[in-house]
Amino acid sequence: MDRFVVPTDVETALVDAGFHPVEVAGSGWLAVALDGSDRRLELHVVPAVADAGMSERAARLCSVRHEHLPQVLDVVELSSGRLGLVVEHVDGLSLAQIRAARAPLADGEAATVAIPVAGALAALHHAGLSHGAVSESTIVVRPDGRPVLTDLRGALCGATDTEADVRRLVATVLGQMPDADVHLVSDQADDGSLRAALDELLTVPGLDAYRVVDACYDTADPEPVRIPDAGARASSALTASAREGDPARAEVLSRRQARERRRRRAARVGTGVAVAAVVLAAGVGGWRLLDRQPATAPVADDPVQAAIELSQARAEVIETGDVSLLRAVDIADGPAAVADARLLADLEGARVDGLAVDVQDAWVVEDDGSRGDTTDVAVTSAMSAHSRVPVDGGSAVQVAASEARTVVLGLRWTAEGWRVWDVVEP
Repeated sequence: MDRFVVPTDVETALVDAGFHPVEVAGSGWLAVALDGSDRRLELHVVPAVADAGMSERAARLCSVRHEHLPQVLDVVELSSGRLGLVVEHVDGLSLAQIRAARAPLADGEAATVAIPVAGALAALHHAGLSHGAVSESTIVVRPDGRPVLTDLRGALCGATDTEADVRRLVATVLGQMPDADVHLVSDQADDGSLRAALDELLTVPGLDAYRVVDACYDTADPEPVRIPDAGARASSALTASAREGDPARAEVLSRRQARERRRRRAARVGTGVAVAAVVLAAGVGGWRLLDRQPATAPVADDPVQAAIELSQARAEVIETGDVSLLRAVDIADGPAAVADARLLADLEGARVDGLAVDVQDAWVVEDDGSRGDTTDVAVTSAMSAHSRVPVDGGSAVQVAASEARTVVLGLRWTAEGWRVWDVVEP
């Protein structure tokens, strides 16, 4: 790429942070680290003013963590009226590129795309944001088979129609599927195909992401997306995550219980926190030009999703070291709050860098009537490797990543939503 065609403000921002633009990437530039490492990111130019509203949206967007969204590393002011949206680079092919080189998606492939992207939209919507540009060009399938919803400029600029996001997703998936010859690739009768289910969703008022997940699980078994000329690289991990279930919980369920189980599956598919994103974030820490305070996304009404978000929010609070922020996670004076306050005190002012939580599974624990107004949710998660930096500026202490373990979060509903009352071993 001719370096002189890169605007001066963009190149300056990248070089100052230790990166160099190497090629055009959609609305911005792909950049690589100047230190010779393989770190890569993208900077997308957004025509906007860095006012209070923009700063607040930037903070919320940076706080969103979802495996099927690129991690937003920062929002920087490039020049008057121009912002830079700095995001993790997503390697892969867009749905538009895939469809240009192969036959339409089968039902199982379409479900593999729709379920995780619906989960990504739900994560944005829980944070009070809307994507605004869902299409075959903004859904990228990685070489390992994972779809990622890219181009978050609309969320930063204040897109507001969450239902339109979901309808665009449904229409996009339908556009990648066969039409008149649907019966040739579907493993079910025409009236039971995923196309028929998605067509029906477009007539449903108040459509949300969970309805899309339900429709997919009701009518199709997810299968890997066949990537042109790279089929051998397509991973079955996403399909395995979507299909897996605990035999001990495989008893006949009511429709409502089954729906909750499918939502938990979707959460497993789409809520992991990528440690690589944390590593990238460390590389651009000096770019934080918008005044942001550590904040967590609004907690979902669903207790399983809330438990996942609260687990991730707790890691953010520990990184800040600010005990006052525990109110966004724990119920004041409850056992969990007392334990977390003690943990922060034991840090003795040390700063925690790079801490993230990977939630691998979550499910509601059956209530035996002894817990009153407490809803128990089991969460299996692992903590990332991180470092502790002493308050006196001494050498950082490296802490290895933890093994996955399961704890039970006792949640109680408050005026601010679900909060943690206690945490116990199952």
